[in-house]
Amino acid sequence: MNHLKDLLVSLAQAKVKFVVCGGVAVVLHGVERMTLDLDIVLEMTTENLERLLATLKALSLVPRAPVPPELLLDMEKVKWLREEKHAVAFNFIDLQNPFRQVDILLTEQPSYDALLTDAETLIIGETEVKIISKAKLIAMKQAVVPVRLKDLADIEALQKSKPSQS
Repeated sequence: MNHLKDLLVSLAQAKVKFVVCGGVAVVLHGVERMTLDLDIVLEMTTENLERLLATLKALSLVPRAPVPPELLLDMEKVKWLREEKHAVAFNFIDLQNPFRQVDILLTEQPSYDALLTDAETLIIGETEVKIISKAKLIAMKQAVVPVRLKDLADIEALQKSKPSQS
């Protein structure tokens, strides 16, 4: 999980405003499970997206799809991806190390601001990283359509896990 820690610290130190969701959040809430990619919800401002893109470029991550990463800066194109292509995430990958992946969640709900209200704080070294609350993570996984077995397993494990210690 060192590559995930490095990604989290790099994004946070670059002042990218994000909340960790998905499998990494499940693990950080105390559930033992395998996960390879980092799912995040971003503050979708131009300044924040520019910080994100610069950081991912410095980390040698490129879009998995053959599209320019700057597409994320155009909210009309992001809306088109969501509505016409049914895209849930925009994936970045390190072609030299495919385990290093970051998925930018494109769904409008939950929004960054909604997740931030009760997000938990993880300290990695001296760097603060925001993580989705357990309740919102469970709700997010319950909302996945079609239902996936891994989400059902995550929900059950999260409901049984002890409260996290931020």
